[in-house]
Amino acid sequence: MSKAQALEEQAAASHGRVLLVDDQPELRRLFRRSLNKAGYVVIEAWNGRVAVELAQQLSFDVVISDVHMPDMSGIELLETLAELDRDLPVILTSGSPGPHTPLEVGEHEAFAYLVKPVPFDVMHETARKAVQVRRQRAASRELFEPYASVERLRVPRPPGEDDEPSST
Repeated sequence: MSKAQALEEQAAASHGRVLLVDDQPELRRLFRRSLNKAGYVVIEAWNGRVAVELAQQLSFDVVISDVHMPDMSGIELLETLAELDRDLPVILTSGSPGPHTPLEVGEHEAFAYLVKPVPFDVMHETARKAVQVRRQRAASRELFEPYASVERLRVPRPPGEDDEPSST
């Protein structure tokens, strides 16, 4: 069994798969241990570029990322991940939020914004909600995908009927 297959099986039996992105190894280790104890499978990335590569190779239920990182900010990561998967919830964290950070996070539709130090119970609850939303979106997409074609939903007009309604 490959490592990727083992991770898939492990994630299926867990509360979800988390991509944890932070340039500070001590914080990553603390968050990873806490999330593992709470039942999540955690994959770590030390910067945004590595996170994007991992997101292209594996599926995740939620991303938890620091906002302020040297090579790619959490906001830039959020934008890049949205291009890969619009339904992937991203939780952004910051230890030194600027006055505009919450506005930027809201503009880019992060799932949540948490200020460090993040209490573990808050992180767990936020991750749980994000995974739940992710799975609900996937279930809805699977349910409604057969009906997504506009052609199937179009009602044919009787012969001779105009496309534009008259304004008389």
